[in-house]
Amino acid sequence: MKLKLQNIDMFKDLDEATLNKIEKFTTEHTISKDNIVFYEGDDSKYLYLLASGIIKLYKTSSSHKEIVLKYFHENELIGEVANFEQIPYPATAKAYTDVEILKIDFASLKEIIYSNPELSFIIQTSLIKKIKNLEIIISTNLVLDSKERVAKYIYNHSQDFFQTKNILIAEILSVSPETLSRILKFFKDHDIIDVKAKKIDREALLQYFE
Repeated sequence: MKLKLQNIDMFKDLDEATLNKIEKFTTEHTISKDNIVFYEGDDSKYLYLLASGIIKLYKTSSSHKEIVLKYFHENELIGEVANFEQIPYPATAKAYTDVEILKIDFASLKEIIYSNPELSFIIQTSLIKKIKNLEIIISTNLVLDSKERVAKYIYNHSQDFFQTKNILIAEILSVSPETLSRILKFFKDHDIIDVKAKKIDREALLQYFE
């Protein structure tokens, strides 16, 4: 377990004595694709740290539609806002792929965080990123239409756009796969996206969301 903790960015620079303490209240779990990590409303007793795979965090609307808040990747904390606020998890976390997670008793970890300035700073940085991500979600879903959302996503993710599956992009942007395909065809027809050459005219995309 200690080796697993050392491979996590959050803990890699901690001294051995601190790692030994954290190891005592940490358990490792493997969760298969499409299984739930935690449900919205569950008690936030544990801090979840994603060691490998992808986890989808989402809320369900009154019409039973999933609203994706974020996709978590390796080395990310999940649900720490609820831990610090001592409130139930505000959304559901599901394994988007097979995942490995570290489940950490938060009450025990909190004692170490408050006595370790470096670890405290890492946690604060993660919380700030979550707030920025929420601001982006609000701006993207409430202000921009479908074409504007797609254009902004491609602009912001131009480096990994061609490696990301369309079904995942559609979920992230809360559009149907058919709508996404139609918009991507529009950008291809206007020479903004070149799939074969894997090139994107980022400047041309600006006119669709600025």
